[in-house]
Amino acid sequence: MHPGPQQSRIAVRRRPVFPLIVVGCALLMMAGGATLTFVLDNVGGIGFLFLGAFQIVLGALEFVKPYLAYDPANNELRMLDVFGVKDRVYGGPVGERVYFNGRDLVRALPNGDQKAVKTWPGRKADMARVIAALPQYPI
Repeated sequence: MHPGPQQSRIAVRRRPVFPLIVVGCALLMMAGGATLTFVLDNVGGIGFLFLGAFQIVLGALEFVKPYLAYDPANNELRMLDVFGVKDRVYGGPVGERVYFNGRDLVRALPNGDQKAVKTWPGRKADMARVIAALPQYPI
């Protein structure tokens, strides 16, 4: 029995501080909603409880899902949406080139323009693996 094809994508996880902030704010919101609803007998606090629960789900998804994935086989950089509805794709599949210019990840657009790719939410160790796999200068 042969193993399946190797997964060549390099995933970059989010820095843990941002999901922790989201979950912490959600817990504060739920505490306020619980206080309004159960201590002060105000039914308006139920909305805070539901919104806090939604934010906890959002924070958990940010912990689990990667921020971006790079596929060196076809030079595809995919910025992953937290809910998986709309991913942004840069690189080969859309006619762009993605490379590292010594300081930033850069998209070279088909019309000659260059745009930097936002990478600060990603973990530095994971970004170093992506940078090592990227071309270093414009091709």
